[in-house]
Amino acid sequence: MELPDFIYPVRWTLNFGIPLNVYLIRGCDYAVYIDSGVNSLFDQLLSALDQAQVPYDRLRFILHTHSHHDHIGCDRRLKERTGCLIAVHPLYAAWHTDFERHYQEFARPFPELIPDTPELRAEVLGILDGEHKVDLLIDEGITFDLGGVRLTALAFPGHMKAELGWLEPESRTLILGDAITGLDWPIFHSHLSVPSYRTTLQKIRELVADGQVERVLFAHFPPMAAGDAVRLTEQAEQYLEAIEIALIRILAERDCATLGELWQELCARMGRQQEFRALNTVHAHIEDLMQREVIREIEHRVYALR
Repeated sequence: MELPDFIYPVRWTLNFGIPLNVYLIRGCDYAVYIDSGVNSLFDQLLSALDQAQVPYDRLRFILHTHSHHDHIGCDRRLKERTGCLIAVHPLYAAWHTDFERHYQEFARPFPELIPDTPELRAEVLGILDGEHKVDLLIDEGITFDLGGVRLTALAFPGHMKAELGWLEPESRTLILGDAITGLDWPIFHSHLSVPSYRTTLQKIRELVADGQVERVLFAHFPPMAAGDAVRLTEQAEQYLEAIEIALIRILAERDCATLGELWQELCARMGRQQEFRALNTVHAHIEDLMQREVIREIEHRVYALR
């Protein structure tokens, strides 16, 4: 898909062949990056500035969709090289300044089930270039005028409890991070709130239906025309439903199950790796099912159907 001439994509490939896209947005007055990817991207990010004929001191901001490790990995060096400011949602600002907290809250919210290993630390922390100051706290509604190009933040939670996308209204371009998660990866690309994820999917459809969006740019999918993006939201709805049905069936086959047992069995049935993102996903669905009174917690992290 052809992109507007003020958008410069920078592409990388993560583990399991998962694509990673970072976008440089150039205005007449200054430029911004939407996220900064992983630390291996640094030279390519500088090359994109050169290609776009953006002097380094005209990179004004890194506007984050969210603060996961594969979206903030070049923040420190870009900030040091260009003087740009780091703009993030306040809920996860500490993940930029304290990588130990980032690691523990992201990968080990259930430390009794996820051991602290050198391998896990390397996976989470090894793609980050260093802790750094956060300069600006942002939320839905804030607009940046780059000069002929405007970017307005919209909320798309679900994958995280706070996540932003960026709408450029003149070109009707929506730039997202992980608002729609990977649906067929070898791992569960985790989501932390099922109701929020469903609301986000509906919001994307409404933006398309209202004519505000004609193309959607993703971190982990190729750019899509609006119709294709809507179809992707429908696939995501089916993905959420498949996880829910699988968990209910597991509980229907036994008197009760622990969080760990549900995690292990769901991964086995759906053919995904049993790792921390899957555990976070299972917990999100358990919270949703309890809120809807489909299941109950009979003792600490032990669940049964109602």
